[in-house]
Amino acid sequence: MIRALIWLTLVIGLGWWMDREHQAGRFQRVDERFLDFLVANARDRFAGAAPDSGAPSPVVFVRMSAADKAEYAGWPPRPLDWQMVLKGLQKFDPALVVIPETLNWGTPSPEFTREAAEALIPFQGVVLGVEAQLAPDAAAPAFLGGLEDALPQFEKVGGPAQPIPALGALITAPDEALRRLAEIGIAIPRRENDPSLLPYTLREQDRLLPAVLAQALTRASGTPYATHRLVLGPGAGAYLANGTFVPLTQAGEFSVDTLQDLPVVDALNLMTAELVGALTDEERKHLAGPGKILVIGTDGGASGDLARLHAQALSQALSTPRIRVLRMHEQWILWTIAGLAGGWLVFRVPRRKTLFRGLACIFAGLVVCFLAFQSALIWCPPTLPAAIIALSALFARVAGKEAPLAAATPPEAV
Repeated sequence: MIRALIWLTLVIGLGWWMDREHQAGRFQRVDERFLDFLVANARDRFAGAAPDSGAPSPVVFVRMSAADKAEYAGWPPRPLDWQMVLKGLQKFDPALVVIPETLNWGTPSPEFTREAAEALIPFQGVVLGVEAQLAPDAAAPAFLGGLEDALPQFEKVGGPAQPIPALGALITAPDEALRRLAEIGIAIPRRENDPSLLPYTLREQDRLLPAVLAQALTRASGTPYATHRLVLGPGAGAYLANGTFVPLTQAGEFSVDTLQDLPVVDALNLMTAELVGALTDEERKHLAGPGKILVIGTDGGASGDLARLHAQALSQALSTPRIRVLRMHEQWILWTIAGLAGGWLVFRVPRRKTLFRGLACIFAGLVVCFLAFQSALIWCPPTLPAAIIALSALFARVAGKEAPLAAATPPEAV
């Protein structure tokens, strides 16, 4: 009886202490490493994900086609063009507007720049691109042109940052009137040698700054940068809110399936929609509905289809399967099972076998967790149940069940 009370006191005390430490984040690194291990062994589930062809895509590409450049006020499109397109989109109330190309038309700002900026005000969220170039010498500090405070940085980073491309300079920022109304992300022109790769982050000395893709996904998923976790090296990826995992290369780039189809809306139809109702029924269907993410930009022009590539990347990243951590009541069930296993070690297993069987219980639990993640992407933080079993095994080794004595052999008859 006394042994049971001591064991229960130790287990309850351990559970209370570890729960408090968990809430303070002190065991978070252990759980994150375990999750990284699970994800690394199920990486094909994420890297091979494709948008569901039967479900409406939340990402829509609003195209300004180079073939129609004579219909615009200028090419690349001028502020008047952007104002008209943005005003045509306002009534659809998208969740996010992403413009990877840099909206800057020189100094002084041309006519209708202020009106184009005002057209951004009704949108829930806007991400604009800042044109940048990579650094030939990673040791030199990057030229940020006074945008240091406008660019957030990743706070939770694990793994080597050396393979991440170094930022050389921000070349062109959006016009200040537009920049004040939006978040900004770094945009690098597409590379001819591998145009399917988009940077997710770039290195600026000891900081990692977000590219347009990262900034857009952060906003779309509602992930604060304080919890946006970036893993580098083998198994690289980004963990966002709601169980979203974005697989990346070791250089922090996202590999885009450039062959995937996208819902496309012609920007010219938006510019004349109020006058002649030029939007087709299909285009209205693409734009309607909650949670839409609109990527706007030129297509087939000098930008190298940067907007289309970002739209494809966003659609692909948001379609990855979700990771689900067990709910609290489900974790309580696992903790109870771990407690029962600990009781079995204390009251039923001989002392000399408790350590080995305790390790076997922990290993069996980890295998079950591994198989559950492989089949359904479900996982549970392992620290508390493993600690309960380990404590029980140690206690049983000291004060557990005594091994039964061997029966005495009767003396041989004379």
